[in-house]
This record gives sequence, C-alpha cells and structure tokens, in this order.
Amino acid sequence: MDLLRKAEEIVNKSTIHTVEESGYSADWVMSLIEEEGYPTASMITAARADGFRWIAFCTVLGWNKSNRAKKDPRTCVYLFDKESFSGISLTGKIEIITDFETKKRMWYDALDDAFKGPDDENLCVLMLKPERYNIFIDNRTIHGVFLFLEYL
Repeated sequence: MDLLRKAEEIVNKSTIHTVEESGYSADWVMSLIEEEGYPTASMITAARADGFRWIAFCTVLGWNKSNRAKKDPRTCVYLFDKESFSGISLTGKIEIITDFETKKRMWYDALDDAFKGPDDENLCVLMLKPERYNIFIDNRTIHGVFLFLEYL
C-alpha cells in the first residue's frame, strides 16, 4: 500500500498546476483507440489530478483525442517520473466535459495559445477516472484494480 500512496503523490505533483508552483517535471502519454481499432499514443499535459480518483486533461473538442474518446472511452495514460525513475500506467474510461466551471478550474496559461479562454467552445476536458493500475516504483512492479475503499 505504501508504494501505491507514493505513486499517487507522484501523480498529484505531475500536473501543470502543481508544476507551475514547484518546477517539477514529468511526461504523460495518453493512448486511445483509433478508427480502425488500433491503439495510438501521444503526449499530453495533465491539468489537475485528485490522486487516483481522477486526472483531467485539456484538449480541443472535435480533434483526435476527443473524437477517439467519444467513439471509445477506454484509455490508458502513462506517466514517467524521471526523478524517481517510476512509471505509472493507469487505465479507465474518459469522460468528455464541456461545462464552463470545469473548464475554468482546469484552465492554465499555456492554453492561451490554442483557446480564447475557459469559455472557448472548442475547449474540452478529458476526465479519466482510473480503474486499473500497473506501476513500476522503487524497483518493484505493482498492479491491481482500484476500489473506492482503497482511498479511505
């Protein structure tokens, strides 16, 4: 359980909102299923996270990631933490969120390059609620299924 809590701490400090405050750096990759049924992977920035309860990513509504998530919400995100040489793979389903309050909460300055603001109709939030994990941390691999009771 200690390894799982340590991995959750890495997730929390690897979002753009915490990185802006701490200068910490981590790389996220999201895999989604494309039109012909094959997985595709691409880099993405996590906006915010609440541990393993949810992780939010901002992207363009109607582009590759949101279109693929709409067609097949199953996804896998992988976080590589260079500092601890840890890999955190989380699988679950993506929910596409377009309400203003959520977009406002997830907004970060770098999004100014692509959007007018959190009220931009082209902005959406991809909300992942992880169901499974496969984690390499402290030279050990742990894997399992998240149960709500694990968070208490």
